[in-house]
Amino acid sequence: MKKIKTAIVSVFDKSDLIPFVSSLVKEFKIDILSTSGTGSLLEKNGIKYTKISDYTNFPEIFDGRVKTLHPKIAGGILFRRDLEEDLKDANTYNIPPIDMVICNLYAFKEAINKPSITLDEALEMIDIGGSTMIRAAAKNYPDVVVVPSPKYYTTILNELKKKGGISEEIRAKLAQEVFIIMTDYNAAIADYLQSYYNPDIKLGDFINKTYKKVQDCRYGENWDQRAAYYLDVSTKYGLHNFKQLGGKQISFNNYLDIDSCIQMLLDFGKDHNVTAILKHTSPNGVAIDKTDLLKSVKRAYSCDPLSAFGGVWGVNQKLTEEVADFIINKEKIFVEVLLAPEFEGEALEILKQKENIRILEYGNFLDKRDEIYKQFEIRTTLGGAVIQEYDFKPIIKEWKVVSKRKVDTDEKEALIFAYKVSKWAKSNSASFVQVYKDGIYTIGIGAGQQSRIHVVKLAAQKAIEFGHRNELKDSIMGTDSFFPFPDGLEAATKAGAKAIINPGGSIRDNEVIQKADELNCALVFCGKRVFRH
Repeated sequence: MKKIKTAIVSVFDKSDLIPFVSSLVKEFKIDILSTSGTGSLLEKNGIKYTKISDYTNFPEIFDGRVKTLHPKIAGGILFRRDLEEDLKDANTYNIPPIDMVICNLYAFKEAINKPSITLDEALEMIDIGGSTMIRAAAKNYPDVVVVPSPKYYTTILNELKKKGGISEEIRAKLAQEVFIIMTDYNAAIADYLQSYYNPDIKLGDFINKTYKKVQDCRYGENWDQRAAYYLDVSTKYGLHNFKQLGGKQISFNNYLDIDSCIQMLLDFGKDHNVTAILKHTSPNGVAIDKTDLLKSVKRAYSCDPLSAFGGVWGVNQKLTEEVADFIINKEKIFVEVLLAPEFEGEALEILKQKENIRILEYGNFLDKRDEIYKQFEIRTTLGGAVIQEYDFKPIIKEWKVVSKRKVDTDEKEALIFAYKVSKWAKSNSASFVQVYKDGIYTIGIGAGQQSRIHVVKLAAQKAIEFGHRNELKDSIMGTDSFFPFPDGLEAATKAGAKAIINPGGSIRDNEVIQKADELNCALVFCGKRVFRH
């Protein structure tokens, strides 16, 4: 085990530094080198050290920009102790070994998050000397221990106490951590400079991302696949913000369903009482009620009670005792995941009767829509990825009633609702909805079909199967893209739809419009396609 005799200390984050360095000096007789900023804190706490400027016989210059960039520092870290040529050079040029580098970097990411920061201030927060030292130490980890974060102080002290030195395994782990830190750090700098000088370039030549593991999943999409959930460390808002209040560990498939559910709630916002029930990332029941959350939950559930079994349920208001009682005691529904911005205490007590239900509180997440959608959607392919903006723009690009039959205010609201539901159902999709006194709810949803006519028939068939045959009469339907032929519209009107919304844009739009007029069906083109593969 290699003995540590000299350590250099230069840190921006000074958390827990004094007890750590004090132990190095008092217990393990390690000599300390330090820069003036960190050194003044050591001195104030009675810890003896040698100033870098005295050690190198060269002053700190350019207002502290150059402190540790010196051959005696870099050489002391980098020279290989078991290589005769390196030892000869070290002896010739009087470069003693530095055995440990305790250094963390200027907080660049935290600095650029301040709204008032200037470019000059941001550039000053790019760490050069520190990043040079930790990279050098990481490169030469068999001879030099690098400590890039206060979170490793306890590990270092425990190793020294038990073994008298630092094992190669720990050295290698710390070296790996350095290059992960530098990857994230450099990506943040590159992204900042690109956004500063080219704010309109959303998808540049390179995308830099660093992900950090949050948890291992029991398995992946299937039992024989390994999986884990990682957060994007450059992202302020994401599923990692949610607080789990009860239930089993979140699975790989749960994460995908939760993501779809919360994005759907983001689209509907906080107005009124919205409930979304999803299975396999597609909605199978959605409702909005202007007066009561329980009514919204019941209406959403009524659309497809069969598929609601084992689904992910999300609401946009505080989940009440009445809702929890309906789910757990009255209907005895098996729910995989339940999302809400907050939960009444009594509701939590009821929900926790079922210990497997994953209860997630997402707080004020719906208020952060604009910030959340500054990110990009990344979907992997074999050997690469396709990257796009999230589909966050207004659901209606232009409102064009192209049929002779017009729509009233209630019908317009229902058409927009139906189109939002269709957006979040896998393409091809179709959603039949109905209006009632206090809101709107789905009565039949079809998703993931290869043809438009079949998805319309599927949505109508499900409505009939789950007791909504009468509600199909004078219903409203949304579908996620244009009708390539009039047959999809014919199927919808045959089922009972009196008004239909789609983006328009087919070369046969005129034929479809003509058929809508023949069948006395209102037809709206909104100009925005909402495919979801």
